[in-house]
Amino acid sequence: MHSTFRRLLTFAVFFLAASSAASLTERPPFKCPTYIDTVVPSGQTDWYGKREPGDPFLDSMSEVHNALTKCSSIRSLKLRVTSLGCSEHPDRYNFPLEHPSGSRYPSTLESLDLEGYAFNDRPWEEVRNLHRWGNTFDRYADWIYEGKAWAWLKGLSMSEAQKNMTNLDLWLEAMDFSQIKHLAIRDGQTPNVTTLVPHLKSLNSFSTYGSWAKELIAALPRNSLKHLSWKNSGQTGASVETLLRHHAESLTSLDWHEPESTYRQRKVMSPAQLTALGAMLPNLKSLTIDINQNRTWPVDHLEAIATKFPNLENATIFFEMASECRRQLDIEKMGLGRLHEMMVMEDQSDCSKGTISNAEPALGIYSAGWPFEFLVKKNGGGKLKRVNFYAGSWERGWDGAMLIGEDWLDDRRAFVACEVIEGDGSVVDDVGGGLKVEKQDQLLVCQNDWTKRYKVVSEVKKRRTTWETERYAEENEDIMERAWRMGL
Repeated sequence: MHSTFRRLLTFAVFFLAASSAASLTERPPFKCPTYIDTVVPSGQTDWYGKREPGDPFLDSMSEVHNALTKCSSIRSLKLRVTSLGCSEHPDRYNFPLEHPSGSRYPSTLESLDLEGYAFNDRPWEEVRNLHRWGNTFDRYADWIYEGKAWAWLKGLSMSEAQKNMTNLDLWLEAMDFSQIKHLAIRDGQTPNVTTLVPHLKSLNSFSTYGSWAKELIAALPRNSLKHLSWKNSGQTGASVETLLRHHAESLTSLDWHEPESTYRQRKVMSPAQLTALGAMLPNLKSLTIDINQNRTWPVDHLEAIATKFPNLENATIFFEMASECRRQLDIEKMGLGRLHEMMVMEDQSDCSKGTISNAEPALGIYSAGWPFEFLVKKNGGGKLKRVNFYAGSWERGWDGAMLIGEDWLDDRRAFVACEVIEGDGSVVDDVGGGLKVEKQDQLLVCQNDWTKRYKVVSEVKKRRTTWETERYAEENEDIMERAWRMGL
């Protein structure tokens, strides 16, 4: 029996040793990345995030925290924290920083992009509170098992200031924020502006959603921002002017845009406000703005863009996809309590049928030539060389828990990318099978993912050709991908 026992024990030891060795062999050594681009809880997959060969797979806040703790090589952190589908949830919504101090992130970030991050959670509140579910015994058992009881006991001697520390306070202690040049914040909890701004000594680019950002924009040093992207600002053309004036001399790129909704019309600038904006931002080179149609192209708005921004090189214009009739229908449907009632109203309404649902003029590859040519002509040989037109739903699709019903704008979108090529006597290879553009001529090119159109104009020679059309044999996936990234 003892012999059998010894053989079993020897086999067990050998098996465990072999398993341990195999696991050590299979696990690659930790490689510090130069950037982190991940979504928690999915990690870097074909759908979400990005990583280089050999970089760590980061699918939890704890793993990202560990990488930031170990590595001094990281220059960019892009992190989205969210629930995916009905069953995938993050381990937490912020980093497990030591409280009241002790964590250290040695990397010097230059770019920080956060979505869904919980800046304002207080660790002390987390350890002193029990779960809300289960009976009293189970709640206390979980409190002890999760280590919160011990953390609470250790924290009793802390000062009130330490007990009131937020996750943002701990992060600011753990990492140097002074070299961050680009900051993006979306969803989640809005950070304490008074606490954060003094640490952003190098910030020149800010991208965000929501009205909360007006405090941060105003708190930054005057004329420190070069690039501002502010979506769903909640501001009117008049109220946003005061905030933009704070960075009027430094701004070279402005994206003031509200994603289209079928529940109300977007707030847009009037032609007079666009004119004032052009005078206020003398160094602006890139502008992204919303303009609404009203059965005709908004020529006064277009003329203001073409003539009142002396250094403008790129313009991105978001037109409407949905008509006012369509919006009124969706507003009425919101008042109904049942999905069946919504479907009946949708089927019976004229506003749900054909072109009545669409704003006019509708944006498309054949219609975009007119506003583009108008802009080029009014620009009169100025610096405006590239204009991108969008309409419809260009926000990331919903990937959370299943929703009941659907948004009419889902999967309804259009884009056209247009540019001016100044003739110098050379051949433009990818147009017309190779088209020679003479000096003093301009080649106007507009394209989407299926079609390219072009024409030659010359104000000097008083010559204009008609628009020529090339149809691609298959979808141009590259331009579509760039359209999604707003990288046209």
